[in-house]
Amino acid sequence: MRKDSIKLTFISYYTYYSSKLVRYKRHCVRLSFFAAETDEDDFTDPAKKEKIERLYRGFLILRPTEPQIIGRSLISPKALKHRDFLACSTTVSTTVNSIKVCVEGFPHSSQDAETIKCAETTIWALMEYYGSKYPEYKPVLPSTIIKQLNSLSYERQIPSNGLNIMQMSFALKEFGFAPRIYAKEVYKDEFDKLLRIYIESGIPIVLGLEGGSIGHAVLCVGRNTITDKQIEALSESIKVSEDLSIYCWESLSPSCILIDDNHPVYQQASLNKPTSYYTEGHPDWKKCEIAHFLVPLYPKIYLEAFRAKQYVIQFLASSLLPIDNSELLVRLYLTSSRSFKNHVALSAELQDNVRNMILETSMPKFIWVAELSTKHDIKSKKANGLLIIDATEANLNYNYPLLFAMYKHHVLTPDFESNTLEKKVVALSPFLIYEQNLKPA
Repeated sequence: MRKDSIKLTFISYYTYYSSKLVRYKRHCVRLSFFAAETDEDDFTDPAKKEKIERLYRGFLILRPTEPQIIGRSLISPKALKHRDFLACSTTVSTTVNSIKVCVEGFPHSSQDAETIKCAETTIWALMEYYGSKYPEYKPVLPSTIIKQLNSLSYERQIPSNGLNIMQMSFALKEFGFAPRIYAKEVYKDEFDKLLRIYIESGIPIVLGLEGGSIGHAVLCVGRNTITDKQIEALSESIKVSEDLSIYCWESLSPSCILIDDNHPVYQQASLNKPTSYYTEGHPDWKKCEIAHFLVPLYPKIYLEAFRAKQYVIQFLASSLLPIDNSELLVRLYLTSSRSFKNHVALSAELQDNVRNMILETSMPKFIWVAELSTKHDIKSKKANGLLIIDATEANLNYNYPLLFAMYKHHVLTPDFESNTLEKKVVALSPFLIYEQNLKPA
């Protein structure tokens, strides 16, 4: 760990703290973390630059806002003792003693409890992630979040009283997303499963927690690694036809990885006890449940998870794709067609003719993919078939969303002019599933 001599301006200072009578300091201190000890001379030795880059594990900023002093930070999961999980991550460039370094992880900060509370901090972290990862978005300051919500506010915004789920959704909409809110009271038994589908899609999700007098917002950015034992124990299935039942990957229940501004980064908790790591403080923390979750979708994703799952079940029940197995395991996720085609192009298990058919299929920017496997094959990270579904098509009639389907020896491709499905017989071996949405810690 190293305390950097460079001081950083506190981003909320000029919009709030400078207007107070009591004088608040306007500088912060940045701590840099390394996996092993580094010497002062290492930073001026060209031969040691590779060592510095290899050992660097991130940074944390200390603010003069006691007791909530943790400011902007990005810590690599590699800095943790226990990191058996998969999570969303982005790469951020910074400097230590004027040496350029990079760190991969998820942005984090504590709330200062005056200018920003949990909701604003959650939006900030989300925009910091997307802004550093995709050109369509940019990071925002807390003051920008406050200004963006001005048209919705009927009273003063500073000091902050926090935001509800609707205000958070409005802010994300103004920042370029097409948010979708899911309520537990509406989706009931499907609520947690839909949340897990989006987790598998590698999308950071805002969780709205409620319990007793507590209302809180956190980000869910990943999940624990799923074990063979958990897969084998999966018992919940959906009977889609007389001869076919399917196990859904989202029925598995690994712990989730949370970004909580009240705790250090990468907390782990189950969806039914999302605040189990709160061992101190108000007793109502133990009562918290996920009441809503908010998904920041790309604006042209019109087919959301609930209807995408409906379509997959409907299609498998139609028998259009001959299934010679009485039980399937279906893994559904959203991804970019660019990333998925890259995976297909590099998949050595796929036969050349099948690979070329997928690569030559026209696809929108985002697609839903349903991988068809079995409990046995998924343990080896293998699938026997897949459905590729158009994420821009919300009309589920006449198989409009279907772009490509295959299972073992059968391939279906749509002919949009005649509104029919062309059938082909091919030789297809099990192939590796797609795992680029979440990165191992």
